[in-house]
Amino acid sequence: MNMLLTAVFALFLIHTSACSTTPDAKDQSSVIADGRTALNWFTREVPGLESQLANSAGYIIYPGIGQYGILIGGGKFGRGVVYNSQRRQVGWAYLNAASAGLQIGAQGFKMLVVFQNATTMSEFENNKLTGDVGATVVAADKGTAGTASFTNGVAVYQGGQTGLMAGASVGLDYMRFEAIQ
Repeated sequence: MNMLLTAVFALFLIHTSACSTTPDAKDQSSVIADGRTALNWFTREVPGLESQLANSAGYIIYPGIGQYGILIGGGKFGRGVVYNSQRRQVGWAYLNAASAGLQIGAQGFKMLVVFQNATTMSEFENNKLTGDVGATVVAADKGTAGTASFTNGVAVYQGGQTGLMAGASVGLDYMRFEAIQ
């Protein structure tokens, strides 16, 4: 058991140490294009989202988040594009979170994080945002009841899931910001 725990922890360290918030230059345009596609999907599927975005301080669109579980541990990872209230890109985001506990499986999904006010956006840009926020899961074939409520100044949408895992919670302290150079 100790050997398995050590192996999972070692894989996590390798995974996190090699991660950069900003995608490689050759991948940036692809991440931005995929982000636009994901944002269009959310605005089409969530009634009232356009209004929520228009009144927000900014948002992150993660076009692809991977989540995995291997017996006693797992994690989430993905890169996103950060936009301000004028919908101009101001930076890059990286989500990387490890978890412990019995879990198995893998899934992929897109995620939208909306910042309610300038204070919350600033906390994120300074990598000081903390807490957990439950995500509103958006299923394309079922729609959703409407916009997500803000919790701790953040609303989170998760959609387009593929795979076999459950749970929709986001640890805000696992998101990192890097301004455009």
